[in-house]
Amino acid sequence: IATAEGDSIAATSPPAWFSTEKIMKTLDARPMLESGQHPIALVMKDLDELSAGEIYELITPFIPAPLLDMAAKKGFTHWSVTEGPDCVKSFLSKG
Repeated sequence: IATAEGDSIAATSPPAWFSTEKIMKTLDARPMLESGQHPIALVMKDLDELSAGEIYELITPFIPAPLLDMAAKKGFTHWSVTEGPDCVKSFLSKG
């Protein structure tokens, strides 16, 4: 299992802010990506609706670095976990 928090590879244990009980919304973007759609606008809209401490779960076939960078510039922290060859779960939280 590969994980990344920010720009660095981290241990497989989740960060202190992560808790499954705090996941408020999940988007599996794999079908969108397979059909040629880009989920960035939808994800950014969803992130704007999060309250402090809530977590957004994004499922993609790869680490969505540009999207994570955009979210970080808006004050979100993130943590990604690779769960399979086509399954990366990225968790974003509003600090």
